[in-house]
Amino acid sequence: MSGEFSRKIQTEELQIVDSQGKARIRLSASGGTPLIELLGDDGDEAASLKLDVDGRPSFSLTNVAPDGPTAMLEIDDKGAHIKFDREGGASTYLFLNNAGGSGVVFYDAEGERRLSLIVAPDGKVSVSPCCSAGG
Repeated sequence: MSGEFSRKIQTEELQIVDSQGKARIRLSASGGTPLIELLGDDGDEAASLKLDVDGRPSFSLTNVAPDGPTAMLEIDDKGAHIKFDREGGASTYLFLNNAGGSGVVFYDAEGERRLSLIVAPDGKVSVSPCCSAGG
């Protein structure tokens, strides 16, 4: 038996704990989709990497400050996106869609769209609003 070992561990979920026994990493395929979560001291998700049911990946980062911004990088049916969100409405996202259009969009703390810069697949550029007098 010496020298023999199993090269594979099969399970639906695996939790890796720290020296105090707190779960710090969770690897899961329950529900049919793979997920890797890094867990904070409080046991809540601090970062995750997962695939949706169609196999598209996303990576999310949670802020340790409860009212701080979060970040998400994802591929969905429309294209690729990087989004920064803050509780209460403020957000910014950068995108490249499947048709070849790209842009960046800014929302204020009330969730109102304030500025967007879009480059269409044909190269046409649009800025909205263009130029406010008050800055």
